[in-house]
Amino acid sequence: MKSRVIKNSAHKEFEYIDGVAVPKEQIINKASPARTIAKTISWRIIASITTFVIFYITTGQKIAAAVIGGTVAVEAVAKMVIYFLHERLWENVNWGKYWMRYGLLRRIKLNIIKQRRKLKIEKKKKLKAKKRH
Repeated sequence: MKSRVIKNSAHKEFEYIDGVAVPKEQIINKASPARTIAKTISWRIIASITTFVIFYITTGQKIAAAVIGGTVAVEAVAKMVIYFLHERLWENVNWGKYWMRYGLLRRIKLNIIKQRRKLKIEKKKKLKAKKRH
């Protein structure tokens, strides 16, 4: 099986097998704890602001808004800790973590190559059989 590795302009690695560009599989690794912390903080800011705005719009009371502001602060810290632990727990679950970026396309193209080779072998056998007769 002849193959050579090339890179196209999008920096995807391909190997040419029998003249067909077949993408190499790329394993996607899990996120770092620092990424999880950044996601935790950014999500909590968005969620807390949303809670505060919804409460203020529905009540329209400035005193109530001050009370909810304090509640949002406590809620934000508690939920950030819970979210961080939830994310780290999911990092330890292997399901869906490591996936092959070009796995399906690669399998399809390799199947095409296999079929082409099979047809070539069958043609050669038919030619040999004709030459014998």
